Amino acid sequence: MALHVHRAERTDLLADGLGALLATPQPDPFAEELVVVPARGVERWLSQRLSHVLGRGSGADGVCAGVAFRSPASLIAEITGTRDDDPWSPDAMVWPLLAVVDSHLDEAWCRTLATHLGHFAAGEEAELRRGRR
Repeated sequence: MALHVHRAERTDLLADGLGALLATPQPDPFAEELVVVPARGVERWLSQRLSHVLGRGSGADGVCAGVAFRSPASLIAEITGTRDDDPWSPDAMVWPLLAVVDSHLDEAWCRTLATHLGHFAAGEEAELRRGRR
């Protein structure tokens, strides 16, 4: 696997160059091309832009498939093997934070969240709000 870094003064030039690079399909139909983007918004914009170039036949099918978008941090974490070691990652924090919230629902600092989650509600309203958790 090789790393290719492309730079340009304008993002539309980069997108056009990437579209031309990805226009030739890989021999393996299940292989994915890896594209590193700085933010989810750029990923969305780029996938929409590529959907006008990539596709079966002459392109413009409206589908951007076979492209895996990653952030620089997630790529480095995977390469270095530290992907699952980060205690501050959202996946690692969910359950410990829910345990803290559940044990402090009656305290003043947690009252707004407790109300939103239906801690003080009864009946059908409580069931609906409990689903927000």
